[in-house]
Amino acid sequence: MNKDDASRWSNKALSVLFFNYPIRSAVGVLVGMVIWFGFDAYPILFELLQSSHSRSTKFFFSLLGYLLIHSKTLKEGFTGKVLSEDIMQTLNLIHSVDLPDHQKRLMYSEAIYKRINALEKKDIDSKKEETAGD
Repeated sequence: MNKDDASRWSNKALSVLFFNYPIRSAVGVLVGMVIWFGFDAYPILFELLQSSHSRSTKFFFSLLGYLLIHSKTLKEGFTGKVLSEDIMQTLNLIHSVDLPDHQKRLMYSEAIYKRINALEKKDIDSKKEETAGD
């Protein structure tokens, strides 16, 4: 594996953990902060966990809390079913509407078609920028 592959994979992982799920990320950061400040407010937690009284311990448990909130994201990432929150909200909204199944299928296909067109336009724009930069 070369450096390009490693950086591409790490960028995808960071994108999945931070940018595709902004609400989960915000809640995860809040949980991490509560854990971090919990160690400051209750130093007995270090003794209960039999760990050293250090920043690295607070960081480790804060990161663990963040990843716990993102456990569903990690599971989706390993199974290959990662969808961003805006797409999930659209699909859940269509699912909750009281319409016949054939109309829901039409709405699903229209939402997917719009998303594909938006991605294609984004790709075309980024390629134009790359060629203009060269």
